[in-house]
Amino acid sequence: MSQIYRQHPLSIVHAFWKYIFLLIFPLLRSLVLVRQSFVYWLSGVWFDLLFLFAIVLFGFFQWYFTTFKIQEKGLYFRKGIFFHSEQYIPYTNLSSVGVDKPFYLRPFHIVRLKLETDAGKKNSPDAKMLLHRDVAEEIVSLATVYLTDTGTVTKSYKPRAGYIAILSFITSNTLTGVLFASTFITQTGKILGQSAEDQLVYYMTRIAQIVAYKLPPAAAIAACVILGGWIIGFLINLINHLNFYTARKGGCLYARAGILVQREYHMAVDEINCLTLRQSFITKLFGFYSAMISCTGYGKDKNELAALLPAVDSQGLRQSLHLILPEIQPTARQYKPPTRTITRFLIPPCTTFFCTLAGFLLIHYFFPEFHEIILYLGIMVHLPIVWWLCVKITAFFHVGIGIRGDVYTFRSTFAYAIYTTVVHKNKIARIEVRQSLFQKMAHCSDVIIYTFNERKHRLVVQNVDQDGVEEFLKSLAE
Repeated sequence: MSQIYRQHPLSIVHAFWKYIFLLIFPLLRSLVLVRQSFVYWLSGVWFDLLFLFAIVLFGFFQWYFTTFKIQEKGLYFRKGIFFHSEQYIPYTNLSSVGVDKPFYLRPFHIVRLKLETDAGKKNSPDAKMLLHRDVAEEIVSLATVYLTDTGTVTKSYKPRAGYIAILSFITSNTLTGVLFASTFITQTGKILGQSAEDQLVYYMTRIAQIVAYKLPPAAAIAACVILGGWIIGFLINLINHLNFYTARKGGCLYARAGILVQREYHMAVDEINCLTLRQSFITKLFGFYSAMISCTGYGKDKNELAALLPAVDSQGLRQSLHLILPEIQPTARQYKPPTRTITRFLIPPCTTFFCTLAGFLLIHYFFPEFHEIILYLGIMVHLPIVWWLCVKITAFFHVGIGIRGDVYTFRSTFAYAIYTTVVHKNKIARIEVRQSLFQKMAHCSDVIIYTFNERKHRLVVQNVDQDGVEEFLKSLAE
């Protein structure tokens, strides 16, 4: 009979923490009674303690009645206090196994284990457990033995720290940084008091005024918020992906990254849905790529990217993919937009540019006294439009479809990002062909590809020559 295991006792805290908000009721009672009489409030403290004890006890019961067995071919789970549920996950059905090692748990040799299958939920793993490191390693070794051939040589890739910085540069999100900064300021006020929060905001405003010399105050603050948010997002990505390392052994792909929270993933190569090479306009000019993969569970957590190669040049891309993922290699485009469709790429950004320019000139005509702020806003609005125009020019020479055997390469753009997606024929869920009246006149179509994924994932290859589209559809039917 298999031994029965439970999660680490520390998971009791996580179990009752979800219900900690219920303490709002005894807290409200205390706020009301303490104003009447301290003695009267003290006489009712037993009720507050009893309420807290009930929450902790419920967390204990959740921990105690959640058990699992480590079996030779899979994991058997049983949970529930009043209503029991059972679950069995075969190792052969796993898409990925993740191990998180937060810095505050590492001294206690505790890790967070995540098991993922293609049948799981979109926003949470099939199973997530807080375990002692030895128990987690036992599960990982059993889960990966079906993927790893002991006679296969391990092939690995470890990028330089500068390449991680390029990945962070490409993927940094200004909104993430702004939210992080606003949360930090708010929490500072809660912990240290309102005066500390006011001082922090004052000094940040002064820094904005010094950095953005001779700009209108509102414009200076907006510029600093955008730039500061981007820098914070950049640093978050950098910290989360330093110490990056990938290795391939047999049918198992291993990835590791992170400093404060070290994350490790073991993935079944057969379960990888697609490879995506991501570029910005700048990295496109310098010939750098960031390679991502789509595999259930990988890159699912907040502020985590499904990186395979953080940043490589063209030669390094070919060499590294040949080592760790030779099954899906990108190929040159065979079907592309005809020359006459270049206007379809240029008209949207050019039209937007001249319309906004006319709008700002009109505003300046009626409100000349706001010359400085209108000039600043006009420049700030037109900069991303000019950038968009550069991306669209690049897109004309980039988008298209390539085929090599049963592996398809789709080149597309979305907003300011440039993508090259490599998909095996078996991982294509659906194909749509879209053609407007103007595209019919230009003899081209948009090809929309849906791939198997946890979330809805589609990519659009725009304005492909109609003859090429028909040849592509024939190749799918073969």
